[in-house]
Amino acid sequence: MASVEVYNHQSEVGVSDVLLGRLVGCSGVALDMALCNEANGGGVLGGLDVVEVSIVSDDVIAQVHDDFMGIPGATDVITFAHGEIVLSAETAQRNAAEYGVDVEKEMMLYIVHGLLHLAGHEDYDAGEREVMERIQVCILEEVWE
Repeated sequence: MASVEVYNHQSEVGVSDVLLGRLVGCSGVALDMALCNEANGGGVLGGLDVVEVSIVSDDVIAQVHDDFMGIPGATDVITFAHGEIVLSAETAQRNAAEYGVDVEKEMMLYIVHGLLHLAGHEDYDAGEREVMERIQVCILEEVWE
């Protein structure tokens, strides 16, 4: 069974040790729930020992986005099949303000999204995206108050 580790590699948005601990704890529960909701052959999540979550700046995620996906500009979250989830704290902060939620909850949403990708979910197709988003909301509501 995989564990989740969360690291803060940015200083643009305040991320306390308490928040990191909460993200780790909630991510462990979310990981179990993602494994119960596998898709498209189950993905790689069940075979991983650890999932590493890196909280980075917009500049860093924009570079990762361009280097690995050939898409310029920042994005919210990028998931790698080797068990790494990279999320932008600045994008989370902007989106949280736009959607009227706490930035911490927005970060947790990105982690859940990444875990579901690792569990085989895709969001390129509208139908698959709808299923993924429905499961994502259910998991987020369960793990985050």
